[in-house]
Amino acid sequence: MPTRSRQVRRPSAAHFTLFSRGRVYGVFDSLSDVQQCMARLLEQGLGEQAVQIIVGEEGQQALDVEGHGLWGRFLRLMQGMTDERPHIEQYVHALSRGEVVLSVDLTGYPGGAAAVAEAFRESHAHFVNHYGPWVVEPLNA
Repeated sequence: MPTRSRQVRRPSAAHFTLFSRGRVYGVFDSLSDVQQCMARLLEQGLGEQAVQIIVGEEGQQALDVEGHGLWGRFLRLMQGMTDERPHIEQYVHALSRGEVVLSVDLTGYPGGAAAVAEAFRESHAHFVNHYGPWVVEPLNA
């Protein structure tokens, strides 16, 4: 299993902040399942730059479960009153077990969360959720 997050063509999105809405996250048991999902997403017209692979210790740090700085800690405290904080913890726990988390930015993608969920489902993902403005939607992939 890789030990670092994959570099993308643009700066990586901050995860689970007020500015990182419109994303789908899911957990994969293997990198080959992630590659299968990415191929399906590319076939659907989603650009590679919209997909971020999160793995290992570096991925756990990128998810920043405790929050960085005063604002980050406050945000995580507020997320503790919603489903979001336990979700972040579950993604971090998956990474600690050697699983892979895939994050997909839906900005400008006409297929939306349903099409991404289908690609995740066909690629054996689990714990798939869409994080939109003011909503967390389980996608049952």
